[in-house]
Amino acid sequence: MLKKILRDSLPTIISLTLSGMYSVVDGIFIGKATGDTGLAAINLAWPITAVITALGIGIGTGGSVLISHYRGKQDTEKGKKASDNTLTLLVLAGIGITILLFLCYPGLLHILGAEGEVYKEARKYSKIIVIGSLLQVLGTGLLPILRNMGMAVGAMVSMTTGLFANIGVNYYLMFEKNMGISGAAYGTVAAQGIVACISMILMCRRQRIGGYLNKELSKHTVKTGITAFGMSIAPSVTLIFTNWQCLVYGGEEAVACYAVISYITFPVQYMLSGIGDGTQPLMSFYHGAGKKQEVAQIKRIAYILAGIIGTIAAVTAIALSPWIGGWFGLSSQASICFETGMKISALSFFMLGYVKFHTSYLNAVLQTRKAIFLTYGESFLVTPVLLYLLPLFAGVNGVWAALPATAVCMLLLYEAGRQYGMKSTPRKKKGTKE
Repeated sequence: MLKKILRDSLPTIISLTLSGMYSVVDGIFIGKATGDTGLAAINLAWPITAVITALGIGIGTGGSVLISHYRGKQDTEKGKKASDNTLTLLVLAGIGITILLFLCYPGLLHILGAEGEVYKEARKYSKIIVIGSLLQVLGTGLLPILRNMGMAVGAMVSMTTGLFANIGVNYYLMFEKNMGISGAAYGTVAAQGIVACISMILMCRRQRIGGYLNKELSKHTVKTGITAFGMSIAPSVTLIFTNWQCLVYGGEEAVACYAVISYITFPVQYMLSGIGDGTQPLMSFYHGAGKKQEVAQIKRIAYILAGIIGTIAAVTAIALSPWIGGWFGLSSQASICFETGMKISALSFFMLGYVKFHTSYLNAVLQTRKAIFLTYGESFLVTPVLLYLLPLFAGVNGVWAALPATAVCMLLLYEAGRQYGMKSTPRKKKGTKE
């Protein structure tokens, strides 16, 4: 079982870490090219990008869970229909989100807090990102399908190729052509387009694909994918509330500081999410096959992986915090603020792996209501409340403390829900049939 988990999880962990590295690459190039203003602009504009990619991840993951579930039941025909239906939904969603965001992104940037020169830079970036929405939805949405079709290594190769393309395009457009923040946006869209193309080729080699749309399958895909969408969008919801509080308690300098903190925390969150996403196909498969012991064994091993990876990430981030700000081009004053914020935020890494795995596990065994409650409860209740309360007592340090405090609260909520579920399950009398 350990070999199966490592075979599926490690490529997925690497793929999702690389996915998070897109923002790191953008941040390094933008920081060097435009300084604090560019960093603040991309940080305030990031939720628009996040909505696009989360839409792809949500639909792709929702469909991929069904694909694995039908594979576990040995129902090849339904698995094929689920795959084609998911692909059709991704295309429709990509077109729809492009139209919607193109009409409203300038107003959204004002709502997100962008003003003056920061707004001008954020608008340049967002316009290109919005126009390329379809490529981004396909690029992020096809990867979960590949993983659930047994092509986790192919998904990793696709993501790696896209990352290197992003680096190359960013460097050429931002420094050779002096396009500034616009070059970073073109790099992101181009990279996701390459990921989408490679993923489509790999899918075509495995099975014949085509357009298919079914109401019931679409409803189940969306229902199952709501959790994955929420997990993907959660960091950006946190980012929005955090940006607002940074503006209140530290101004644009604190926003730039938090931009770099998010460039570190996002890849780590993606990496830790990879444990749940990597084991999800196996858990869905065994759950569909009715093999509860195998599911429990996967859960135990995933806990160990979450503890090891989370500890390594936390220790590394804390140790490197004095130098990271300079790598991203932060001013000397902002770098001092960053060091403290990074050390406090990194404490969350010890717990985030468990938080992310819990939602993937609940989703994999089709306990979608519980998964949805945890995901959206974190994003729209626990995090905003903590971000409001903690700075009242600790100022900007309270903003940084909200991330580890949220992780603690989510672990307690999961455990409370699990204990309640155990107590509320009626015991069978001896001699009764199961």
